[in-house]
Amino acid sequence: MRLLVLVLAVLVGGSTGQNYYSFPRAPLRPIAPFGISSSEKVISHGRITTGGASVSALPPSTSFSSSSSFSPSSSFSSSSSSFSSSSKDPCRPSPCGENTRCEVSRKNVALCRCIDGYVPMGNTINGCRPQCERDDECPDEYRCQGRKCVRVCVTGACAHNAECRARNHRAICECPANHRGNAEVSCFPEAHVESRAPPAPPLNPCYDDPCGVNADCRNDNGRPVCSCPYGYEGDPLTRCTQGECTEHQDCPHYQVCTQLRCVDPCTSGMCGFNAECRVKDHQPVCSCPHGYVGDALRECRRFDPRELCNPSPCGENTNCKVRNDRPVCSCISNYIGNPLTGCRPECVGDSECPHNMACRNNICVNPCRDACGESAYCDVRNRRAVCRCPDKFLGDPHSRCYTECTEHNHCPSNEACQDYRCIDPCINTCGDGANCKTTNHQPVCSCPRSHTGDPFVRCRPFGPDDYCNPNPCGLNAECSPGTDRSGDTRAVCTCPQYYVGNPLIQCQLGECKTNDDCNVNTACYNYMCRTPCYTLDGDSVCGEKADCNVKNHMPVCSCPSGYTGNPLEYCYIPDYDDRKRTSSAFVLGRSY
Repeated sequence: MRLLVLVLAVLVGGSTGQNYYSFPRAPLRPIAPFGISSSEKVISHGRITTGGASVSALPPSTSFSSSSSFSPSSSFSSSSSSFSSSSKDPCRPSPCGENTRCEVSRKNVALCRCIDGYVPMGNTINGCRPQCERDDECPDEYRCQGRKCVRVCVTGACAHNAECRARNHRAICECPANHRGNAEVSCFPEAHVESRAPPAPPLNPCYDDPCGVNADCRNDNGRPVCSCPYGYEGDPLTRCTQGECTEHQDCPHYQVCTQLRCVDPCTSGMCGFNAECRVKDHQPVCSCPHGYVGDALRECRRFDPRELCNPSPCGENTNCKVRNDRPVCSCISNYIGNPLTGCRPECVGDSECPHNMACRNNICVNPCRDACGESAYCDVRNRRAVCRCPDKFLGDPHSRCYTECTEHNHCPSNEACQDYRCIDPCINTCGDGANCKTTNHQPVCSCPRSHTGDPFVRCRPFGPDDYCNPNPCGLNAECSPGTDRSGDTRAVCTCPQYYVGNPLIQCQLGECKTNDDCNVNTACYNYMCRTPCYTLDGDSVCGEKADCNVKNHMPVCSCPSGYTGNPLEYCYIPDYDDRKRTSSAFVLGRSY
């Protein structure tokens, strides 16, 4: 029920004040919930009476006109429930819109009222705005003064006895019949020959409301003139309907208000040929698309990048080039300066350059630039280049300086690279009496075969104690002086008794000293247990095709069954005559 009453109150306030021509006082807008619990509801003369207060009984879609009986003093009341005086102030914070003031009714209800000179924007909850900003926002017989619509025909607008008629928001002063003079200064009656009774007062032609719905009627010399009020359109003789808008702010930001309609301003073709149109805050904006230039209100043409440099935006003695759709200025060759203002030659003679530079093609440059040969050093003396090759380098400094080598591989294998030269690395490298031999660019120092010592310090002839000190033999090996095949003295390495191995590398204790230290099927040879059927070279100790069996660490040779011969030399299969002659040599079990 409270929601229904609030909706009804909003509808009442929403329509009140829409007719700007009548300029009513801003209605009070109850915005707090109402409590209506009285069971007495009497419909009398089109009103709903509830507990002493009345509101016109209208359908929800019906709006209240400016002459509605709903006044600031009207309020809803209830006999069974009301807001207590101790409830929260409904005006803090204020629920009202801009340019309003909030008042509290006796029932503790917030009522919104426009401040003086302002009218609601739909309703006072939305806010209020000035009645007008210019004359054409007022009716024809009004003008905008102090942001209010005031009548143009007021006392003092015309002279005494003059008649005032409004037209285009201006007062038209005329002297009435039987009067003459300047209607803006004074009108005085003409002399009458005879007096006549004054005519009866004219009837108001708008009294019977001859105009259509929502239309305004004004008296024009006794004639009713019907017109639609501001913000309405239609036939004033039948019906005036409210337009979609009255100002641009009533439309979306991409539309404008034209003849009470929200339209796209870009559809009117206001922009030029090839131009683009977009709406920003109700204003159409014309612009040339990317790649086009020109007056967007007339014509846009395709942009030629060369135009950026014609005329050139650069200074004197400059070049202008277009890069990334932008003009880029640069000084011409051999000129310096700011290309936006102008370029100049840096010099015309050597005296205009620093002492270590020279003038070349109007630019101060280092005289050593491109003056000397490859790898050469350059020094500046009296603004002239002096070329020289680095130390240890060969060649002509004006053409090319080079090194004989920079690494050993650049030299023959018997030479080494030192200070960029190929030299014999054995010079002054080895000690006294030492031999030097270059191997892969490296010097190798050694004492002669008959000498000993440190080859990098001194080599001396061998003495008897030098051959075996230090011991050149392998681990556990014994060293003793001896002679080689040529008769020269050398260290002789041997393994001690019961040791085996390579005396130059290592000697280790053998497996056996006698045959008894080995299994019965092996024998002790060179302190190692081996089969006695084979020599150290792997050859059989028995004859060809003979069998070898070990008995008591000794090899026993015999010919296999069916063979005959000397088992230490050769075993073979005998023929028939041999079998007959040696039949006594074969016993049972012998296979033929």
